[in-house]
Amino acid sequence: MRCAELNLPSTYYCGEECMNAHWHNGHKEYHRKQTQRLKQIRELGQLDHGLSLAEAQARQAEATGSEFDKRTAAAMALSAEGDYHAAAKAWRRLIKEVPALPEPYFHLAAVLDQSDRDVEAAPMYLKAMELSEEGTERWAKAAATAFDLLKASECDEVPKPEWWNDEALKALSARVVALVPDRFSPCSMRAYVLAGDAFWETPWNVGPRTAAEIKEAATLFRRAARTCRVPATEQRYEGMAHECDEIADPLLAKEEAEATAARAAAEAEAAQACAAAKAEEAEAMKVAEAKAVAAAEELLAEEMKEKQQAAKKTASKAKQGKGNLGKKGKGRR
Repeated sequence: MRCAELNLPSTYYCGEECMNAHWHNGHKEYHRKQTQRLKQIRELGQLDHGLSLAEAQARQAEATGSEFDKRTAAAMALSAEGDYHAAAKAWRRLIKEVPALPEPYFHLAAVLDQSDRDVEAAPMYLKAMELSEEGTERWAKAAATAFDLLKASECDEVPKPEWWNDEALKALSARVVALVPDRFSPCSMRAYVLAGDAFWETPWNVGPRTAAEIKEAATLFRRAARTCRVPATEQRYEGMAHECDEIADPLLAKEEAEATAARAAAEAEAAQACAAAKAEEAEAMKVAEAKAVAAAEELLAEEMKEKQQAAKKTASKAKQGKGNLGKKGKGRR
């Protein structure tokens, strides 16, 4: 069969009748996609890169003498050669042998992903994320690739992780892109999360987005486009970046105009308050000066009054003294 010739992962049917019926309803398209994907992988040199990694793993296995390392190198070679059927079996055997290691889950997920078996691949990426040390590149890559699959309609029925909500996705995508800022999947994840429902229907409940968030999404879509070597995907991501710009730029201009107006109003209010304060201060000084003048005048008046009273007393005493002198003189005659 064609599936066996291409070394694709097995697809099981209840019988030959179902298999023949599905050929025209989808399996034929599946083969077309697999042929196209394999062509792209060859053109991008990913097979050579995968084989180089497998050879490096084989040299490590030879140095360590570890049977597990040898089987890991063999599984990596099968994946790099495009023998997905055999590679998937090899990775599953390694998972069964050492179920606590994240790498076999990640590699199995990649094989299933390359075979367009997203429903099976997504849980494997989630498991690799769970077993990886949080905050590492492996953890971030597993999270980003799991998100990329889970957002597709094919995975609508796949159980979602606890972080499958708007606030958690914003926080997680920020950490992921900070850890791996120049790789396609992390940039794509953060871009999709920040874009929200700006131009696509998200499979989670999305909250409102600011113009700044949508603008950041545009930047990340472009960064993802630069890291993608598939022309069609690069063009699609550039298009999404342009759409985000068209949404964000008018909003940012409006926000800037509103901010400028608010600053001008605040400055005018501050100037008015300053002028009122100065006027109030001047009025207070006038009142204080008037009170001081009144107090000084009152003090002068009191002093004058005291002087007058003192003068009257002095004059009264002098007059009284003269009278007494006159009375004394008359008695001596």
